[in-house]
Parts: sequence; C-alpha cells; structure tokens
Amino acid sequence: MSRLIAIEWDAKEARVAIGRGRATGVVVDQAFVVPLPQREEGSTAEPDVGAILAKALAEHGISRAEALVAVGRANIELRFLSTPPVPQEELPDVVRFQAVRSFTTFGEEWPLDFVPLETNADGGMNVLAAAIAPDLLEQIRKDCASAGVTISRLVLRPFAAAALLKDQLNDGKCRMIVDLLRDDADLTVLIGSQVIFPRTVRLPLVNEADVLARTLLAEGRRTMIAAQNQLGGRRVEEVIIFGDGQHHTTLKQLLEKELALPVQLVDPFERVEWAEPRVKKPEFPGTFAPLLGMMHDEATAALPVIDFLHPRMKKPPPDRRRQYSYAAAAVAAVALLGLGIMQWQLWTLDRQIMELSATKTKADKMAKDSAKPISDADKLDEFAAGDINWLDELAALSAKLPPPEAAMVNKITAQTQPKGGGGVIKITGFADKSDRVGEIEEHLRDKQHTARGNGTGENPNREELPWGFEETVTVAKPQEPVAAAPAKAATTAPAATKSSVPAKQGGGQ
Repeated sequence: MSRLIAIEWDAKEARVAIGRGRATGVVVDQAFVVPLPQREEGSTAEPDVGAILAKALAEHGISRAEALVAVGRANIELRFLSTPPVPQEELPDVVRFQAVRSFTTFGEEWPLDFVPLETNADGGMNVLAAAIAPDLLEQIRKDCASAGVTISRLVLRPFAAAALLKDQLNDGKCRMIVDLLRDDADLTVLIGSQVIFPRTVRLPLVNEADVLARTLLAEGRRTMIAAQNQLGGRRVEEVIIFGDGQHHTTLKQLLEKELALPVQLVDPFERVEWAEPRVKKPEFPGTFAPLLGMMHDEATAALPVIDFLHPRMKKPPPDRRRQYSYAAAAVAAVALLGLGIMQWQLWTLDRQIMELSATKTKADKMAKDSAKPISDADKLDEFAAGDINWLDELAALSAKLPPPEAAMVNKITAQTQPKGGGGVIKITGFADKSDRVGEIEEHLRDKQHTARGNGTGENPNREELPWGFEETVTVAKPQEPVAAAPAKAATTAPAATKSSVPAKQGGGQ
C-alpha cells in the first residue's frame, strides 16, 4: 500500500507520523514532533507553519505528498441537532438547514459534516453536526501547500483519536477518552465506538502533574455531567487515558480515586506496528493518538466519521448527458437507415435468389428429418401397449377379496413400472382373523399377479376386524396386444372375465 502521512499542529508544535498501511492496520516508520516558534509579545506576525513543516519533512525524506490532517474541536462549530422524519437521501440538506438556524456563526459556504446518532421521539434523526469556517480551511490548505503537502482528508481530532480504539470498543459501554496535548485536552464521551460528546478544554501553563490532574478532574466531571444530560441519564462507566505510565500515573490515580471508576492507560503506539522496533518513540506518545487513528482508518479503508473535505451530501441529480448522446445517436441511426433502405433495394433480387436456394435446402432437410417423428410415434404406440388398465385391476382386486364382514381395505396405492414393466399395487386393511391374511394372498395370486405380505398385527382397540395387514401385489408386464376378435368372440369375452373371478366373492365385495 502507498505511504501514509498524518499531520496535526497547535500553537506550540506540529506532530507528524509516517507509515504504511496493511489490511490489518498500520506500520509506522517515523513519528516526530516539530516545535513551532512562539509569537513575540506585542507582535502580530504568525509563524510560518508551512515553511517549518517543509523543512522538517525534507529532513525526514518527505516532499510533495498527500497527507491526512486533523483539526481540533476548538477550531470548529459543533452542535447536536434533531431533524424531522425525512428520507435518508434528504438528510444532508435538512441538517444544513437546521445548522443555519442553530449554529452561532454559519454560512452557506461553510463545509459541514455530521454523524447520525439515533432516532428521536418524532421519528426523525438526532445528529452531531460539525462545521469549519472557510477562512480557517483556506489557511490550513495554504500551510500544507507551503509544506509541499496536499490534504487528502481533514478529520475532526476527537473522532480520529477514537478511531484507534473502535475495534476494541464494541461492547456498548459508555466511556470517556482523555487525550492530553500540549495546551489542550480532548475529553470525548463514547457509546461503544461511536463518539457522542466531544469537548476540548484549555490546560493551565504549568508543569506540575498534580495541578494538571486536578484541572482535568474538574473538567472531566463537567464533561460527564453534560454527556449524562445529553444521553438521558446514562453515566460514564470507564475512563481511558491516551498516554503512558511515565507522564500520566498521577492523573490515573486521581481519577480512579475521585471518580470511583476504572481508568485505563493506553499507549497509542502499542496499537500499531513499528517498522523498526529500535527507533525511539516520541516523548509524549498520547499526543499521537489522532494521527495513528487517521492512518488506521485509511489503511483499513474505513471512512472517517467527520471529514470536512468529503462531507455527507445529497446525491447529485442523474447526469442526463448520456441519455442525450443516446438520443443523438438514434437520430443519426435513423438517417443512416434511410440510406441503407435505398441500397437494400438494389440487393433485393440477389437476396431472393439466395432465399430460394435456402428454401430448397430446408425442404431437403425436412424430408430427411421426417423419419424421426414416425419412429417416435411407433415408440409411443409401444408404450401405450405396455401400459396397465388400472380399472380392470381394481375390478379384479375387488372380486378376489373376502366379503366386508371378513376384511376391509383401508388404503390402496398403485404405481406403473417404467418402460412398460408392469406395476405394483399396495393394499393396507383389516381382517377378522390372522388366517384371513394368508387366504387373501392366495386369492390375489395368479399368472399375472404375485402377492407378498408385509406382516400382520392385532389392534386391541378395534372390536371388529382387529387384524391389520399390508399386501404388495406385483402386476406382470402386459402381454403383446392381439388382433381384434370377430364380433361373436367379443360377445363371449365378458363370460371369460367373469369366470376368472368367483361369483361369491364378487358379490360380497
């Protein structure tokens, strides 16, 4: 994957991380801090951040590259907004309309992005919207251009830092992330991996760890109370501090004691892979959490939640130019068709000769193919001759069974065997005694039929005909059809059929 560069700066320093992306995360090659000169008292001149960054990047072998840039919460306008029920594709326009009414300073030219949070009571959507002033965006572009860097994404810093942990925050807990920078601290409340309430506070210009810890304790309590009101009473359950044990132990112990919550120290560089383990890490690793979070999202092809260069917008209307080109092509085709018809008339006689030749060829082929339907018809006649007349079989079966007081048939199934191979009849019923089953089998057998019993069983719950039986009768393949007999012989056929069935049994059935 191509090289990844992430940059973020405040009034005192710029932070740069350089690495490469993999499908599973980020490999960091370099991470360094670039001190920025402070404005002299009484001077209005701002330090040339772009030139300073260009020099630092050149010293680390970087020139003319794309970069991911993070911007702090204090530099943007952020509000919670509630929209009415609207289709999803209309939401960007509705959020922008709400922002015009709700933001302190906002104009049509301001880039605005938002993240949907949850459905509100009216069926609309609660969103967290953020907007950046155009002049600030232009200044960031100029500084990056002076440094030889083109901005590929401009991400809100608290969201970038939270992205580094989103793979581990899928349990739905409410947490607060503390990210200490040089002059500021980002206090971000999340539900699971979703940022709900980001807040940036100024830090006192002191180096005493206990003073900073007390300040952050007070600001953390304010943040948790504000988030609790926003979340309908839900409380923060855990605190995560981006940092290490060397600089943040005092803060961790104070928050654990005063807030009575579990506090976890997370070194951002432990969430990524170093290309060279022997390379020295920055002194304050926690300040690099937003940079590593942006690089992680880019490496894993995850879109940032808030990106001022690629905000959520309504899809543009469909481009009709292709349709217009199709219409023009159709008109041209009609014109060409007219010319083609004229030429076609010149070819008519030649085509008629070709068609007559083709007709003769088809006629010859049809003559050859006529033999196959005749053959198929013969096969159908053969199939019909081998079929079984089930009505005759049922009549014969009824005549051969005992009278109703001796046996009763409950179920009959009949199936023809393939290729005229006869058939199978299955009979299920009840008899008055076990010996009756054998008698039934004997009556069912003849030259064309074989009978096989599948056992009998007595049902004590049946008072009449308690013996159940099941018989399988195999019907042999019908004999070849014979020529029709004279009329006199036909009159004697019923007598022959009748003689094959005992009169007593037929009458009983």
